[in-house]
Amino acid sequence: MQLSPQQKFILFALGRCYEECNKRFAHVPLHVNMSKVRFIELARAAGMVHKGERALYRNLEGLEHKKLVSYDNRSLKLTERGQRHFQHLHQQLDPYVTVSFLLKSEDILKFTKVQARFK
Repeated sequence: MQLSPQQKFILFALGRCYEECNKRFAHVPLHVNMSKVRFIELARAAGMVHKGERALYRNLEGLEHKKLVSYDNRSLKLTERGQRHFQHLHQQLDPYVTVSFLLKSEDILKFTKVQARFK
C-alpha cells in the first residue's frame, strides 16, 4: 500500500504520540484516547506540522479510508494494520533518530579527536 509522505508522517506522529502518552500510564491500568481535534491541536502546538487544520483532517481521513486509523466513539486510534505500518516506519527511521538523539545528548568530542579551524 502506497502512502504519501504526509500520510506516513501523520501515521508516525500518531503512533509515537500514543507510545509516549501510554508510557506515562504504564504503571496503572489506563490507556490514552485522543480525538482528531486534540491530535491536530497537539501536532500544531508542538510544531510537528505547518499545514492548516483542513489538510491534516484530509490526511487523517485518507488514513481512515485505507483502514490504518479508526475513529469511533470520538477516539482516534491505529488499527492493527496501522500499527504494523507504524512499526515498519519506526524500524526504518529508528537508526536515524537514535543517532540524532545521541549527537544531541552526548558530548561527542569525548569520543573522538577533531580539529577546530577558524573560518
